[in-house]
Amino acid sequence: MSIPVIEIHNSNTIIIRRATKDDIAEIVYALIQLVPIGCVTTYSEIAKVLGITPRYVAKILKENRNPIAIPCHRVVKSDGELGGYTVNGRRADHLKKRLLMIESLGGQPCRVGLGIFRGYENG
Repeated sequence: MSIPVIEIHNSNTIIIRRATKDDIAEIVYALIQLVPIGCVTTYSEIAKVLGITPRYVAKILKENRNPIAIPCHRVVKSDGELGGYTVNGRRADHLKKRLLMIESLGGQPCRVGLGIFRGYENG
């Protein structure tokens, strides 16, 4: 499924085009910023909202160049496992676990589902 992007140029020109990888990455990053501190969501939940695969969400997050401002550590696998975490091109899974522990004040992070993204669903 392709995601449409609407561009408005001047005040009288509207262009509808297919989203690029950068467009989709911006949307994924915006959605992740909706996940509250101390909570997590899954690659699958984000993928459902956009009509893309969980693997594609993971690929986008792996390329996140600002991992604290765009809190990709708050995205985990559907089975509850942490999944990977990359900082500056290097695996840092231990850091993902530590960030989640700090944000949840040492407890278990709460889990949020599609409801957190209400109004952002594709379709």
